[in-house]
Amino acid sequence: MKNLFKLAALALSAALCFTACQTGTSPTPPITPQKTADSISYATTTVSKTTAAEAFTNPLTNTGDGTVSYASSKTDVAEVNASTGLVTIKGAGETTITATVADSDTYTYATKTASYTLTITQAIGTKAPSEAKSVGDIVFSDGSATAYTSGLTLTDEQKSKAVAVIFYAGSASDTLGAKTLGVGLKNATGSSNTLQWARYTSNTDKAEGNSKNITAIQCTPSEYGNGKAATATFTGDTDGSDNWKALCDAVSDEGTSGNYPAWEWVNAYATENSLSGSYANGWYLPTLAELSMLYRVKDSVNSALEKAGGTKIADTGYWSSSQYASFNNGAWTVGFAVGYLNYFDKGIYMSVCTVRAF
Repeated sequence: MKNLFKLAALALSAALCFTACQTGTSPTPPITPQKTADSISYATTTVSKTTAAEAFTNPLTNTGDGTVSYASSKTDVAEVNASTGLVTIKGAGETTITATVADSDTYTYATKTASYTLTITQAIGTKAPSEAKSVGDIVFSDGSATAYTSGLTLTDEQKSKAVAVIFYAGSASDTLGAKTLGVGLKNATGSSNTLQWARYTSNTDKAEGNSKNITAIQCTPSEYGNGKAATATFTGDTDGSDNWKALCDAVSDEGTSGNYPAWEWVNAYATENSLSGSYANGWYLPTLAELSMLYRVKDSVNSALEKAGGTKIADTGYWSSSQYASFNNGAWTVGFAVGYLNYFDKGIYMSVCTVRAF
């Protein structure tokens, strides 16, 4: 038996020797491929928001395929989704959002963590930008809002950030449909600050649109006269957000300053009042229907405007952007003293306000 074991050992040794001699190498174990070094990083390392801001994600650069997890150092300031990095604001303060990556089968990370500082300040208003706005709400430049109450007091900072007061918040079945509209804090009114709809100096010296019937912006009330702004219904063009474009499409002299003073005042409103961000545009001259909706809530809107340091809607005539269908020279107005609906020659001087959607 011992001889058999010896023979087997000799045979195995010979076989190994033969293989080594044939290849010129000794057998070695398999080599594991080296992982590639990589890292994660935030391009933006400081982020500032208000308590009214919606959830957000700060983009993370991950040049490998390792799994990333996220954490917030102060969850009472902001919480972060552990797998997506989506941040939800909880309160004012400062927190650090940290991303941590795990090595994968392909990558090993030289830098395994990245972080940014998130600073949350108290919003100006009590309603977040995403919350529904109601008639009388004062809207601020950060998108937040505060509901008007008779005992409301705003700080000087809040007043400096106020941009509008909501005058219409309707559903699909309401007069203007499902939208929310606000009126700007300032309006052109008073004996020295009224404006023409379209310039008129004489029959031979006037803006082209002064005596032109611009059909695209016709809005017709079911009734007009004293008090009718409170009861009339409307057909035709009731949304004024594109009426300046319609006027420009119909005339060729809109580029000359002074030809359409009421419209030009509205177009310059954001610049003149140092509005920025999303409120730097979108302001327009309201239609007759929109102006009538403002009349219907004039008292509550004026109370909110006063609280916000704005200019109240005066008991006088205001231009709409609506063309009177039966008179080339006529545009519709609302008299805010008694809700008077009527049309006047476009060269008459009237007060002007501006509105926008919220």
